[in-house]
Amino acid sequence: MFESLKNLLKHFTGSQESTSGISTQDTTSSAAAAGNTQYITLSQFNLGTGSIGPGNRNDIDQNVLNQMYHAIASGLFNVPVNNSIPEICVDGRTNKNGYRKSAPCAAGGTLSIVYGGDLGSNSAATDINEVQLTTQTINRLKEKGHQAGVHGDDHSDCGCGACSKAPTIYQHITEHINDLASLTNQLGINITESEKDSIVQQAKNRLNQAGFFAENRASVVQAAQDSGADYEELVGQHNELGIALNTRVGTTVDRSAIRSKYGPQYDMFVVDAWTFGNAAKDINSTDNEADEQRIAKAITLQNVATASVLGHGSLPIIPIA
Repeated sequence: MFESLKNLLKHFTGSQESTSGISTQDTTSSAAAAGNTQYITLSQFNLGTGSIGPGNRNDIDQNVLNQMYHAIASGLFNVPVNNSIPEICVDGRTNKNGYRKSAPCAAGGTLSIVYGGDLGSNSAATDINEVQLTTQTINRLKEKGHQAGVHGDDHSDCGCGACSKAPTIYQHITEHINDLASLTNQLGINITESEKDSIVQQAKNRLNQAGFFAENRASVVQAAQDSGADYEELVGQHNELGIALNTRVGTTVDRSAIRSKYGPQYDMFVVDAWTFGNAAKDINSTDNEADEQRIAKAITLQNVATASVLGHGSLPIIPIA
């Protein structure tokens, strides 16, 4: 599935390659004249109900932003990682020292696997809650030799948006499944009607299951830590200006290097999509390939839905193929 994504990323704007090898599309003549590169945005798919994104910013230089997008798309900031499944969050912020661990990224870190695995599981079980599922999933991944990771921040009880807004994200999936799937389809990941129905039904089941979502959202992050997940404390406000969608196997994007080059107000969400299939394979409890594919697509939907809940419609997706 993600090989298809990698092959199609350079074409997903419906454009020709630029001389630098970066896929571009000038959607207006004025943009073309200015040399601005246009990428698909959440708003093109009726997504983006949050506030994070360039459309809400007055502290950035458009020329610098375009340069940053080009550099990210070219892989300039890609660095090697050891793990092969999501470990740290897409969050563009750093710790108090200005750094982030170099590890594969997804919405919520390892919690992306918890939520995506749940949504794609097609399980009717009602005898497990979110905290127990987090513990169970991390223990399973540890048995496979993987390191797990979660994060908080320095100014809230639950500083991870993917975790704090998990019930909202599940609800968003039930209400916007066609828009979310339209975006993934544009990126080369086709989610079938039966897969959509299954994922939406599972989201509805959990929303209707009394006590599934923990009232104390920080308790989910704590449960992950208690199960052996590494913890990062991030600082400051969200300054993300795009989503770096990375399909270069064995790499992630160095946030501190981006900040060092462009300034602390130039951050990016980082999604290492190449890891989703690996994660699905490791947590799939059956030998059925269709189940594995559905879980991988559910992890993808959890990431897109998280971006839509947290991000503004102006948030662009920057492919790294």
